[in-house]
Amino acid sequence: MKKLLFFLWAVLLYSCNSQSQLVNKKTKKNMEYFNIEKYKEWEVDTDWSPSKFSKRLKKGNDRVKIFFTERGSVVELMSALNHYTLYKSYFPNKSLKVIGRRFYDFYIGKWQVYDENGKLIKEEEEDAPYKFSVDQLIKKNKKEYDLDIEKNTKTTIVDRWLAPELNKKPFYSVSFRGKEGSTKWDYILVDGSTGETLFTSFFYFGDEETSYPFGRYIESLIKKEAEDNAYYKSYKGKDYTKKEWEIFVEKFHEDYQKNKKRSFWDDIFSRSTDD
Repeated sequence: MKKLLFFLWAVLLYSCNSQSQLVNKKTKKNMEYFNIEKYKEWEVDTDWSPSKFSKRLKKGNDRVKIFFTERGSVVELMSALNHYTLYKSYFPNKSLKVIGRRFYDFYIGKWQVYDENGKLIKEEEEDAPYKFSVDQLIKKNKKEYDLDIEKNTKTTIVDRWLAPELNKKPFYSVSFRGKEGSTKWDYILVDGSTGETLFTSFFYFGDEETSYPFGRYIESLIKKEAEDNAYYKSYKGKDYTKKEWEIFVEKFHEDYQKNKKRSFWDDIFSRSTDD
């Protein structure tokens, strides 16, 4: 009996080791490595100054930036036609470490992190907090502003972030320059959950007074909150803030719709607000 158990244990151990080796072989076989030879037919991108720590190359509408550091290499693949970038970083052993995409300078889609053996150790979905997607933002700007933010130009800037000032509420901002050579840029703030345009403004490059439109949006919220909570009017001996009055009027109107016994507007506005 003991010999039989020992035999089964040995078979099981061998099977586990074989499966582990097979998985490792498959992992290594599927691993991506940095290979500078992939770009040997690309030409130098003369729009950028050369450096011993980096290369900038081009092939048709494709562009690539390659950076060399002590911690490995970084490759950024992009197009001359749009604002998307495929980012890849590699370990010193040239195996893939991080891969993900950007739109302008913010992360989109899935970002994946691997160890030096090619094992996926982390994955994050950067679009998760934004119910209103980048594609929807692109369509919104084409429809409402006749603005193609996807097209690679130097006259648009797009960003998105979770605002710490507002409990990490998601936002997009779209800035675009009007006339060529002008330093004035229009600014659109969009709700990252609903796609609603929340605020429009402008700024001038180099002008500290206008350089932070989102700050002016925060100021407008603070001002509105103060107005909503300040004294607005009195009715039947009770003082109301603007916000309380709006709630009261809405409820009164709902009650009126239910019983239809008297004129809503006559009752509210024919009387003195100081009753």
